[in-house]
Amino acid sequence: MWSALHLRCLDETYRPLFGDAFAERQQGAADRTAGYDRELLADPRVRTLLAVDDSGAALGLVCAGPAPAAWESRAGVPGPVVPRQLFQLYTLAASHGSGLGAALLDAAVGAADAYLWIMHGNDRAEQFYVKHGFRALDESFPAGGPWTGRRMHRMVRTGRA
Repeated sequence: MWSALHLRCLDETYRPLFGDAFAERQQGAADRTAGYDRELLADPRVRTLLAVDDSGAALGLVCAGPAPAAWESRAGVPGPVVPRQLFQLYTLAASHGSGLGAALLDAAVGAADAYLWIMHGNDRAEQFYVKHGFRALDESFPAGGPWTGRRMHRMVRTGRA
């Protein structure tokens, strides 16, 4: 259920931003995404939460835990700026603006210092994170795997705990 929701949220988020070819590449990497999800879900240090409606249908997901993620070391990006990372936070487009994203963020990270990676051009998400105390760092890195051709940067939140 987790990976199916993750892939659906990726499609709803990035198809309008980056186009059909990009979205199809994401869908074509479903096994890779599922493997990443399994690693996060299996790690007892990672807090994972799945939001469902009254009928049990999945609406959103979040996971956060100790940094850095394994891919960060492999990609050669600078070390983490704080010891906690928000790995994933996605909600279905139909729930945007409902407060679900904020509730998931609070449940996974609370007021703790944390950082996350965000794709350049995902302005809606960036505005959400700014509203919740994150700021963009002045850095830019090429994304890999199915994200190749796109750039990403980190956002960090400190001093709230």
